[in-house]
Amino acid sequence: MTDHSFQAGFSLIELMVALAIAAIIAAFAVPAYRDHTLRSYLPEMSSSLQLSALRLEQYYQDHRSYRNGTECGVTLPRSERFSFSCTVPEDGQSFLLTATGRDAMVGFAYTIDQQGQTRTTSLPDAWGTAPLDCWVMKRGTRC
Repeated sequence: MTDHSFQAGFSLIELMVALAIAAIIAAFAVPAYRDHTLRSYLPEMSSSLQLSALRLEQYYQDHRSYRNGTECGVTLPRSERFSFSCTVPEDGQSFLLTATGRDAMVGFAYTIDQQGQTRTTSLPDAWGTAPLDCWVMKRGTRC
């Protein structure tokens, strides 16, 4: 009687090679995915700042001041990923709107003023250096 059995499966070397290939792919894919998700949150910031600036301009047309008593003349947007603030000096003739990242967006900070000048005041280390005279919306870009 002859034994015709054979063993099927993977050797330890084959398994280790497959694991190494998967690790190399993950090393590139995970940071790229993270950057992509961060970039997807930035349009929320830019549209909220621009809309708030527009509303402040409309408020100024009606009241000849960006200031409503001791505060900014408009209600600021609410967001899970950014906190918004408004600075208006005593004379009420200028403003600075700021969006500061929180949670996943910590390290990002952007501003816009009454002249429409946009600035990136803070970026995470991996994204570059700030301040810059534009809104940086992609890792490694400059004005």
